[in-house]
Amino acid sequence: MDMDAFGVLERNGIKVAPYTVIKTKSELFKAVEKIGYPNVLKVWDKSIIHKTDVGGVVLDNFSREMMETGFDHLKSKFGDVDILLQKEMKKGIELYIGGMKDPTFGYMVLFGIGGIYVEVFKDISARICPISENDVKDMINELNAKKIILGFRGKQVNIDELSSLIIKVSKMIEKEKIKELDLNPVKADENGCYIIDARIVR
Repeated sequence: MDMDAFGVLERNGIKVAPYTVIKTKSELFKAVEKIGYPNVLKVWDKSIIHKTDVGGVVLDNFSREMMETGFDHLKSKFGDVDILLQKEMKKGIELYIGGMKDPTFGYMVLFGIGGIYVEVFKDISARICPISENDVKDMINELNAKKIILGFRGKQVNIDELSSLIIKVSKMIEKEKIKELDLNPVKADENGCYIIDARIVR
């Protein structure tokens, strides 16, 4: 989780799942009035990249009591750190959108299935920035898991919203001179797409 990355995304018109950063329990209780339930708590420490691997994420907080227990757990485990409170997006499939500056081709945008499987299946398509709607269609069709995105067992993705998002990201990579970008996961359903976690290296 990179809060600087969230700021970069938001100023480029890219939607992030509602969030706020808090330090104390009183701030937590005040913030949840805005974020609501269910929510997720994440330890905010830039030195920890894979927060799930070290127990730095508490999912499925459906009540004040569950949220308080999760907050206390993170504080006892990681000490006096900031905590990110984020709306938990339960619906949708997990996608990956990335970016990089290739020494030969220049700025590139990457797209594929996300979540914990991005490093396992490596089902990724890439294009040189900036890209068009036709490029996005081609990227989707190149994926082995394209059926999941185009519609499978009643689950659908808003392709127009997804296309708009990937195009915005491709423009942002060039504009912000981004060396490395990881948006994972991106939750996508029939209503739209939200960034859940982000990392940017300039």
